[in-house]
Amino acid sequence: MTASNSRIRDLTDGLHLLKQILIRYRGVATVSILGAVVWMAAVVAIPYFVGAIVDVAVGERDSSKVWPFLVALLIAGAIQAIGISIRRYFGFRFSYRAEADLRNKIFTHIQRLEFSFHDVTSTGELMARASSDLSQLRIILAMLPITIANLMMFTVVTIVLVVIDPVLGGVAALMIPALLLTSARYATRVVGYSFGIQRALSELSHVVEESVTGIEVVKSYGQEDQQHGKLDVTAYSIYREAMGLARERAVHRPLFEIIPALGTVAVLAVGGIRVVDGALTLGEFVAFTQYLAVMVLPLMITGWFFANLPRSAAAATRIDALLVTDPEIEESPDAVKLNEGAGEIVFRDVSFSYPDGTEVLSDVNLVIPGGTSVGLVGATGSGKTTMGHLIPRFYDVSAGSVSIDGVDVRMVGLDELRNEVAVVFQESFLFSASVADNIRVGDPMATDQQVRAAARLSKAHDFICEMPDGYETVVGERGATLSGGQRQRISLARGVVRDPRVLILDDATSSVDAIVESEIQAALRQVMAGRTTVIIAHRTSTLALVDNVAFIEDGAIVAFGPHEDLLRDIPRYGEVLAATGGDAADQVTA
Repeated sequence: MTASNSRIRDLTDGLHLLKQILIRYRGVATVSILGAVVWMAAVVAIPYFVGAIVDVAVGERDSSKVWPFLVALLIAGAIQAIGISIRRYFGFRFSYRAEADLRNKIFTHIQRLEFSFHDVTSTGELMARASSDLSQLRIILAMLPITIANLMMFTVVTIVLVVIDPVLGGVAALMIPALLLTSARYATRVVGYSFGIQRALSELSHVVEESVTGIEVVKSYGQEDQQHGKLDVTAYSIYREAMGLARERAVHRPLFEIIPALGTVAVLAVGGIRVVDGALTLGEFVAFTQYLAVMVLPLMITGWFFANLPRSAAAATRIDALLVTDPEIEESPDAVKLNEGAGEIVFRDVSFSYPDGTEVLSDVNLVIPGGTSVGLVGATGSGKTTMGHLIPRFYDVSAGSVSIDGVDVRMVGLDELRNEVAVVFQESFLFSASVADNIRVGDPMATDQQVRAAARLSKAHDFICEMPDGYETVVGERGATLSGGQRQRISLARGVVRDPRVLILDDATSSVDAIVESEIQAALRQVMAGRTTVIIAHRTSTLALVDNVAFIEDGAIVAFGPHEDLLRDIPRYGEVLAATGGDAADQVTA
């Protein structure tokens, strides 16, 4: 199968999505189409009245008979205006409503997709689906009602032309196969360029998004020219694909004008002869030429629609490919509630591999009694973070099970599970919102008192109160106006305010200095009391907080026990801590 045929086959998915949209919004789309049909009826009637006026005025020379046709022309003009207003209003309502609903659907679906999907899919790629692809889809949806009306009008006018004069009707009808063949040939040739443009626009979004979000790194390492080079390559690929599309348009677009023009010339030539021969009245000939003029613009609009349909179908195909991506982490239809308990966590024969086949964990068994704390320690890539992420089902085990208080986490509703398991990540992400709202991410229903209590526990209250508007101070994008330590403490407050059964700290004190860390650790001792806590860490000062440590190597737990015992008995444990900045040597000396 050639690449072109493959792309044409792929376009069927996009056309299927367009069909689904039309069916879903058939009410408002139908009103728009009916408005277009009313407009079409008035447009078709006007040449008839013009022809009648010519025949009456020239043939019968009776002005009194002209007035009814003039009134009819005015009425037809009014109906035409009403029809086009209805068509435009409901057509745009149809397209913008479909775009808005699809954007919400894409956003909701993206949020349902698992971490592994986001691990391999760039933000720029997803933004392109929800922006440039959707905009292209909206344009074609807005043109759909008028195109349907144009096709109907084209059919009706062709029949009228044949009725007026079969010979001239036959001459005019020759335009139909010529235009259809031109449209089909054009659509086939631009498929590849259409896919290329949408794909290049997606890559452009990715490059821009990555450069902007990483602007500190770009500037600090003097990478402006390199990033500009990446953008230049991507921009040129858009230019290259767009120029390919432009070449095809330059060849085919004139045909959409030349063919009707040649048809008009042929009709005028043959029609003039038939009027002279008496086979056609002057009024009928005028009406005929009026109908031809009426057909030209709809033919051009219809040609434009079918010329742009491949690109819109390509955009729809990309959107459909995202929407049909099934989430790997789905809620069980027989979801159950967690049992009452202190938060005992059990890893039983757990193995985990990423979609590319890379094995991270192998036959892991671990019991964390409720209300106790465990540190997960290992070299980079050992699987410690993955273990932490399996508890709230950011990923699902490949084999074995993870349970909380005797219930497999895969059998628990996702909302309930994640209400009972709070995670404070190594990279503290803050939204462009107030400090209070950022803390309430952990519990949207938290009162002001609860927000402040959580901030005090995380040692964030004092610096928050020093901010211009206190808890109502709006932080910059990603919390850029705050220091790393401040962001981390607000993230800690976010986890504390949820009051979870299980608290997971993913190297959560790595961004703070020793003084702030000691303050946070003092607060954590209060937060961890009686709560199951899993700390993914490498700092020995943090590990001093936990009851036991699970030492992980190559995806397996090779040692388990108190931090001091592992330091004394497992040399490799001390080496890993020292290699990751854990100051193991100082701890041993102490």
